[in-house]
Amino acid sequence: MHVGSVAEGGLASLLSAASIASIDPGSGVAITTFVTANFDHAVHLNSDRVKFQTKDPTDVRMQKLVFSAGGFSGWHHHPGIVIVSVESGAVTLWESDCSSQTYGPGLPNGAVFAEGGDAPQQVTSAGGATVYAMFVAPSHDPPITRVEDDAVSCP
Repeated sequence: MHVGSVAEGGLASLLSAASIASIDPGSGVAITTFVTANFDHAVHLNSDRVKFQTKDPTDVRMQKLVFSAGGFSGWHHHPGIVIVSVESGAVTLWESDCSSQTYGPGLPNGAVFAEGGDAPQQVTSAGGATVYAMFVAPSHDPPITRVEDDAVSCP
């Protein structure tokens, strides 16, 4: 996934994509926030063929998410980007077109994925999983790292 400019866009456009009509907040996910911090300036790093760039102040949050068997995140999207590492178990990332990929240690897709953009996504876990997520989002007070979306009906 191309990271590019992770801190573009305004809060109004982010919130306008979310509706409160049929939001499904998810269930069976215990979240621990380790830290939320802020880059108060633009960041431009390009090292060993990896590029990280922001254009404005940026919030960074680290979380641990423990999915119980059958747990799901609810449909949502993230301002900026999220990099998710699966420590144990497996999770399935569902896109709004109902396509999906499953991630976990030893699985063909690997144990890490990235989320970003305005399209709704949902993460599920059939058997339970522990994941760690790093959010990088445009700075806001209070920080916004998740926007709830209308539920998508996938088979």
